Amino acid sequence: MNKLDTFFIAEEQPWVKLYNMDLPSTRGGLFYNTFAYPTKISPESIAIYIATHTKPGDTVLDVFGGSGSTGIAALMCEHPTEPMKAMAKKFNLQPEWGARNAIVYEIGKYGAFASQVMANPPEQKLFTKAVKKLLDTMEDELPNYKTKDAEGNMGVIRHIIYSDIVLCTHCGKEFTYYAGMVRYDPLRIDGDGICPHCGHKGKASDFSYVAEEIYDNLLEMLITRRKRVPVRVYGQTGRNKWVREADETDIEQFKATEALEYPNQYEAQKIMWGELYRSGYHTGISHLHHFYTKRNFLVMYLLWKRAEMFEPKVRDAIRLILLSYNASHATLMTRVVVKKNSKDFVLTSAQSGVLYISSLPVEKNILMGVRRKLKSFEDAFTYLNRCSGHIDVINKSSQQLTQPDESIDYVFTDPPFGDFIPYAEVNQINELWIGEPTNRADEIIISQSQKKDVPCYQKMMTEVFGEMKRVLKDDAFATVVFHSSKAVVWNALCSAYSDAGFSVTATTSLDKSQASFKQVVSEGSVQGDPLILLSKGKGIHSTLHSQAILDEVIENDDSDTTKNERQIYAKYIGKCLKLGIAVEFDAKTAYDYIARKTEAVK
Repeated sequence: MNKLDTFFIAEEQPWVKLYNMDLPSTRGGLFYNTFAYPTKISPESIAIYIATHTKPGDTVLDVFGGSGSTGIAALMCEHPTEPMKAMAKKFNLQPEWGARNAIVYEIGKYGAFASQVMANPPEQKLFTKAVKKLLDTMEDELPNYKTKDAEGNMGVIRHIIYSDIVLCTHCGKEFTYYAGMVRYDPLRIDGDGICPHCGHKGKASDFSYVAEEIYDNLLEMLITRRKRVPVRVYGQTGRNKWVREADETDIEQFKATEALEYPNQYEAQKIMWGELYRSGYHTGISHLHHFYTKRNFLVMYLLWKRAEMFEPKVRDAIRLILLSYNASHATLMTRVVVKKNSKDFVLTSAQSGVLYISSLPVEKNILMGVRRKLKSFEDAFTYLNRCSGHIDVINKSSQQLTQPDESIDYVFTDPPFGDFIPYAEVNQINELWIGEPTNRADEIIISQSQKKDVPCYQKMMTEVFGEMKRVLKDDAFATVVFHSSKAVVWNALCSAYSDAGFSVTATTSLDKSQASFKQVVSEGSVQGDPLILLSKGKGIHSTLHSQAILDEVIENDDSDTTKNERQIYAKYIGKCLKLGIAVEFDAKTAYDYIARKTEAVK
């Protein structure tokens, strides 16, 4: 026995195998591509846990519902997909498949809205007919996305790359960021720029961004924003897809469109800035409509309004497909990236978990994009229409649950990770279309702008775990997915569930095949979210030192890759939690320590 494993779990328990290995959670599957949500876990992976921990007819609770993946997962236990069956077989699990019911608490307006639609989906054929009718009508009425190819043939815009305008400090002339920083053969975006007028070379940061003053008829005032122009047009004529550099006609069309007025019926929605505001690229962005080109805002507005002509269940499903495209693809946060050996830019979505606008923002064809999204929703609704389980979505804080004592058979939840993502701030890009942003007073977060520190976060989490313990049956379990690179956040979590009366029975990790943006770029990030199995009662408290645990995890690892560096940290966290030992290493400190230990062995 490993000297750190100070207690055993009876092997006859059906769920033991789940916590002896990392369970994969891919960014794909039947439901994953319907709509984006920060940190979303695939319902297929959650369903494996639910099916193993419960029986058909049992009730599952998620106190931090997010986009409703736990609710969907409970339904999926009735009709397991082939990947789910294969996963269960691979891990030698024998779950009893059948419908479960779910109760999902979600404070966020967007998450609750999405969960409600998926819990009560429209009949798939009615939905498909309605979406196609709406898009066909809009395409006939709106000439917005019409353009010409290089030979003058009429076509349709797929997307346009815009560029910020910068000023040469040497000659005083303006030029596009695209002209000064982008190089071809091979394609790259240089950190150093060259003024196309005088040839002056300098760092990109040396060239100041040019602002322009425009009249905003919704606010009835002049606003100052970054000046941009189209630089590269991607279109389609018939079946032929093409790309060309933007010309004067494109620039004039852009100016004409930007000169259009916003509809007076629309009430300007103020952005509630918090941690994510940046004075540079957010210049002039005070309201929702500032995140869009004028064309895309008008298209989004008309689609949203036209959805009202359909019955409520279909209307809400249409609005969800619009929101599924909106924050990720319809705003100026959409971007292009450069990949090695690529001859052209790679089109991608907005960065998850932030409100970043690049110097080369992209305007996508919303009508074309929503039409592409339709297949994912058709497949999801076709599947859900067959399910007999019930999901109850409750849009309120889980600090006070309405369920009776000992009424829940199992909890699977994915709490907010301290200060990792300010969900309410991110999701307002969708929630302001719904008409009601999240009440941040009840948001459980570590946030300087909200004046919520670690003790405040811990207190609120303790209240939730206390309610979880109250409603959970005495012999039932709670699986908690958590992620943080900070020891102080991990210790706040540990104190929260311990003070509420939970102890750690087992730990493992969810092996995500693709990390979120913040998990990739954050210094000392962690890849592979630890999973913690909690049960009622007091846990053990080992006298071992935290460093001894990290040393042993390093010794038992046979790889020196960066990915494994992160997996080592996840395993270290799991060991600390299981043994009731305070986490002492932040991820960055642990990585430095791992590197030194590995180098010393060499």
